[in-house]
Amino acid sequence: MGLADAVIERVRVEQLDESVAGPWEAGDSRFAVLVEAGGAVGAFAPVDELPAALIATRLGQSALHHPVADHNGLLHRLLAELGPHAPGLGRWAVGALDCAVWDLHGRLADLPVAALLSDRPVRHVPVYASWLSLNLNTESAGEAVKATADEGFAFTKWALRDAEAREIAQLAEQAARWAGQSVAVDALGTWGHLRTTEVAPLLAPETVRWVEDPLARTDRTAYTRLRSRSKGPRVAFGERLSHVEDARALLKDCRPEAFTFDAVWCGGITEARGWLGAAHDARVPVHLHGRAFLPAVHLAAAFPHVAGAVEYQVVWEPRRQRAVDGTLRPDGGHVALPDRPGLGMEVRR
Repeated sequence: MGLADAVIERVRVEQLDESVAGPWEAGDSRFAVLVEAGGAVGAFAPVDELPAALIATRLGQSALHHPVADHNGLLHRLLAELGPHAPGLGRWAVGALDCAVWDLHGRLADLPVAALLSDRPVRHVPVYASWLSLNLNTESAGEAVKATADEGFAFTKWALRDAEAREIAQLAEQAARWAGQSVAVDALGTWGHLRTTEVAPLLAPETVRWVEDPLARTDRTAYTRLRSRSKGPRVAFGERLSHVEDARALLKDCRPEAFTFDAVWCGGITEARGWLGAAHDARVPVHLHGRAFLPAVHLAAAFPHVAGAVEYQVVWEPRRQRAVDGTLRPDGGHVALPDRPGLGMEVRR
């Protein structure tokens, strides 16, 4: 059977073996999505329980007998199956299944996914470090920030929340001094409009590259209001969006410093190509969210003219990669694109 004739024969979800992946902690993703065709098995892991359950109960059946290489057709089919339930959890589930099918496609074609997306993918992808669980108020924070920055990442990102405007600005300045360069700040949706407008004039561009997700919702009207102020903040957003139409409108009207969507949460690699196109049209740089690190690396390698440094979550990503062989670890601020077929990983089972 050639690739042109290959259709999805089976979709299944398996729980990762704790004896292989190590003891679970709260928040760990514990499932793998597996897709079979033509004697090959594509996979994506780790996946959370709720999207995995949606794949096992609904989406997997919808994908059966669909041509492996028809990614756009499969995406439309899966979204149609979900109907009005497609945003949020539905997109996450579609994205996980989509990534497993791309892995299968690469295995059948004997090519890395990046080489399916582009004739000339780059071999090394820049990454930036984020450490959102580090409390910048602790005595050891300075050493942690400096040590992370010294590893050569493009830049670093730190969480700042639950503080008054002046304290936020002081902590951001301190983090930039420790890092020896400007930092990104992630508000994790906690600041709100008032605090964001209070903090914005206190954050110098040479200190803070951007503030990610200062508002609880990625709302077009609210972000347009923020950006219309004479001293509006330099913002980044994207991971909370579900539709490319919303992304296009926000990119056009709000002009963020960075578009930080997630390659799985948006609906998968197939959908992500359209989001990258929207960012390119709006001339907004993309820094892909780190939750879907491996798909993000393939996308950034295939489209380096749009996607810059990918987020590497220095605490969480090594835990996720326990579930797979063929891990990707940064070296000098870059990761090497896997040269194995598909996404370049094997689920440890």
